[in-house]
Amino acid sequence: MPKKTEREFLRELEGRAQEGKRLLQTEMMPQWAKGLGDWLVVNPWRVLVPLSVIIYGLWRGIDGVTGRELILGLFGGFP
Repeated sequence: MPKKTEREFLRELEGRAQEGKRLLQTEMMPQWAKGLGDWLVVNPWRVLVPLSVIIYGLWRGIDGVTGRELILGLFGGFP
């Protein structure tokens, strides 16, 4: 297998980059979804932790002590 020169390698990388840009331009995904996806990829805990706290708070407010005992039982808390 012949070795590629640096120039050939860079030309191939540029071709792949152009191909990727064309693919991104033809995607059907809205711009806001792309931005949200990029933001979530960096640190998904930004959404998961606050969302779980909100859901637990709502559940606790609706179901009271029974909801708390269920969550504690699920995660090995006090009986």
